[in-house]
Amino acid sequence: MRCSGTLLRTGFPPFFPNMKKLLLVTSAFERDHLFPDGLSSWINSIGHECRLVEASDVQGFARTLTEYGPQVVIGGWDMPPLPLPALRAQGGSVDYLCFLCGSPKKQIGEEHLRAGLVLTNWGPWVGPYVAEGALLLVLSALRRVAKWGYQLRENGQWRERTTHNRSLYGKRVGIHGFGGIPRALTKLMAPFNPIIATWDPFVSDEVLAAHGVERAASVEALYTGSDVLVNLLPLTAETERCVTEQLLRLLPEGACFVNNGRGQTVDEEALIKVAREGRIEVALDVYAREPLAKDSPLRTLPNVFLLPHMGGATIDRGRDCGQRALQNVERYLTGQALENRVDLPTFVRMT
Repeated sequence: MRCSGTLLRTGFPPFFPNMKKLLLVTSAFERDHLFPDGLSSWINSIGHECRLVEASDVQGFARTLTEYGPQVVIGGWDMPPLPLPALRAQGGSVDYLCFLCGSPKKQIGEEHLRAGLVLTNWGPWVGPYVAEGALLLVLSALRRVAKWGYQLRENGQWRERTTHNRSLYGKRVGIHGFGGIPRALTKLMAPFNPIIATWDPFVSDEVLAAHGVERAASVEALYTGSDVLVNLLPLTAETERCVTEQLLRLLPEGACFVNNGRGQTVDEEALIKVAREGRIEVALDVYAREPLAKDSPLRTLPNVFLLPHMGGATIDRGRDCGQRALQNVERYLTGQALENRVDLPTFVRMT
């Protein structure tokens, strides 16, 4: 679909007297992942003009912004940067960016929000699916899937009488960071009756109490007192490489370290060093550099379980986020309050 492919609702009058222009800037992957049932029915139902441009067509995107003049842009991971002059406050036409995914920092900057751009993203909608991936990592580390899955598959070795695999039931679980995904994770872990603590100085006592979570006395106390430590920090200037060798060495012997947040929040060389000693189990979905280098020591360690950054919305549940994003567009078109609106302080804290 190129920028010349205009889709209009036809056959009867539009629902809304004030026609808006919408521009969808997506890749084939994003459309398949987020809108597996297609977009034609929705486009034909909203009563507003809508064009689609391939995310890879950078020149076509820029040309369409100028010639078409959309008020609403709908885009995702593959969308090119939105030029500041395209905003209505800067002489262009765009008022609202409905970002289909998480962080749009590759597409816009703080100056866009200061200029009045309305922004929404998938916010907590994706939280349950990322939390589900985190729970998978936790259970895999506790059950030592990395070691025993490899031994069985490659060496034909059956389990030993003592495998040192453990259960999540009743464990002390520390969560580093307590945003939307950690909150969803606490709900998923509830049947296991763990004792959950967190370190996040920006979260109120009321929020922690509502989720049945203790506040650790310090980040050091969180690591010292955790049988399982789940890192779910966002990546900011303050959190980059903040999980240090010193913190990792505070984990008790046999503890599990799980990272389903951002790879660059962890000193990866320090993690490799500690993991090589075999005193902790590790489960990772994110890395300092991605894709993970083929010669990374993390690939060879028997106590490290790896996934290739696949802890977000699964291919069958991406449709939920896509559908709710389109509902947000409908709210905008009808003057209703938006879900997951991103203000400037929230944007600054994003990865």
